[in-house]
Amino acid sequence: MRRRWVLVAVVAIAVIASAGLVATAQSDAENDTDYTLSELQQDGTSYSNSPDSVRLSGSEMYWLVHWPAGISGNPGDPSDDYWRYLSPDTVVDRNSVWLRSINTDSAKDLTVTVATYDVGEREVVDRETNTTTTEQYAKNVTTKEHNVTINRGWAMEEIPLGQSDGRDQVAVWVETDQGNPSDELRWTFEHESVATTQELPFSSWGGLLRWSMVIFMLPLGVGGVVSLAGSKKLIDRAGKGIGWGYGVWTAIFALVGAMIVASFWGNIASLVVDYPWVMVLYILLFLFALMVETFEQHTKTVRFEQDELARATTPADEEGVDVLGSRERTLTVIDRPDEPMMVASDGLLAFLSRVATGSAAKLRTVDPGHDDADIHGETDSWKDPLRCQAAVKEGNVDMRAYVHPLSQSVVDYKPEGWEFSLPELKDREDYGQLATRVGATLVGAYIASQLFAGFGAAAVFVLGVGWIGLRPREAYARVWAAPAHYRSARATALHLAEETDNAETIEQEREQRIRSEITTEKEKMDAVDKRDGTLVDEMFSIDEDEDDLPGSGGVPGGDD
Repeated sequence: MRRRWVLVAVVAIAVIASAGLVATAQSDAENDTDYTLSELQQDGTSYSNSPDSVRLSGSEMYWLVHWPAGISGNPGDPSDDYWRYLSPDTVVDRNSVWLRSINTDSAKDLTVTVATYDVGEREVVDRETNTTTTEQYAKNVTTKEHNVTINRGWAMEEIPLGQSDGRDQVAVWVETDQGNPSDELRWTFEHESVATTQELPFSSWGGLLRWSMVIFMLPLGVGGVVSLAGSKKLIDRAGKGIGWGYGVWTAIFALVGAMIVASFWGNIASLVVDYPWVMVLYILLFLFALMVETFEQHTKTVRFEQDELARATTPADEEGVDVLGSRERTLTVIDRPDEPMMVASDGLLAFLSRVATGSAAKLRTVDPGHDDADIHGETDSWKDPLRCQAAVKEGNVDMRAYVHPLSQSVVDYKPEGWEFSLPELKDREDYGQLATRVGATLVGAYIASQLFAGFGAAAVFVLGVGWIGLRPREAYARVWAAPAHYRSARATALHLAEETDNAETIEQEREQRIRSEITTEKEKMDAVDKRDGTLVDEMFSIDEDEDDLPGSGGVPGGDD
């Protein structure tokens, strides 16, 4: 029985001793050096006429520099101009700094110590006054020595800092010949490794291939199929793409990507390293934009032309009509089978409006003199709004359409877009929807302010306001098309004009035409009267009693 209690006592003592050793080891691990916070925060002397990084020790001058992490710079290259001096408020984002000096003597060996630590707080009890105060102290202190050689001339040696998982406080000092830290050759700064300095997640070609398959190949394949299907769905709904072309999209993505990387390198690097599929998403967005532009179908560019007619004197000194000018407008028309023609404009907002509404501006025919025309002059003849048209074989457009000369405008067109207006509040349901959207916007902005910076909260708030008040703008397109035979009349008039130009005199031309077409005197007189009246004059029924055309007083003609 006594032996059993002795054994229990021995085991208890061993357990207590082990616990004490563990606690001592943990205490030593947290304070593995004898440096105090004030010693680690001690900096060398800086001079008003020199950068903060310059230190003097007797006749020797040293300074620390660093290369900020970014898309530019070649760290360690003396001829590279992207290096910066260190100052106490500098945050070094690479894992090295460089010690520089001008050595006029022979090469010398130095020992440089790098100490990293965190600043913590602890409570201290003053037994004399029986009060408790809070003080800061250095915790998690680690030191590492580096032996460097300062060669003759403009010397520069790299001082590694190691990988930092967070923001560490760093103190660097140079030991004197006696092995004691120098009071002058000291620098303090902060160190936070940029994400791109982390080690790669693979160490072999096999690991690279597996990582590439999971991170790039598989997402690109799946995302490419989704982008293809999605872009076709959008084109089927919107009818037309954004209309910026491949070159503009390439320039936009290249410029935006370069600006983001250059402006937010540290954040972007952390995002890409932690979530490398973000690069795949950026590529898929670019491909999606190109696909939207590629799958556009059933669109053609139409130039609407309108002649400005005025009364003029014919070559036979009689009243006729002449074209003194013209107006034109070029638009993109969506002409799908078994669907009304629609007019669509280029631009991102117009595209989003078509996606939201599912259509563009329907091209309607107006005829103010029609019995069934409404207040806008629209009729039910929208199935053929371009009944007087001609295909363009070579040029910048696919087709030209003739507009009635009496139309007030070439095309009355209001493009699709967005407008801001509060929703109509007619019943309790409308009030409930408005309150729900406002509440969701405020909650989303608050959450964004907690997770992101102020820009994130502002972006969520702006999106919420747009969700509440932005609405697609109603678009319309109206055209008063010229009669179907207007095109042939223009060609016939041109043909007759060419024959007139080839005759030596107008009288000779008239005589040739009359002799070739009639035999009797009566037919001769009828033909002359009909010949003197222009085809355009007869087509639009313009006689002496009509004053619809500008310039009704007549335009002086040429010599008979």
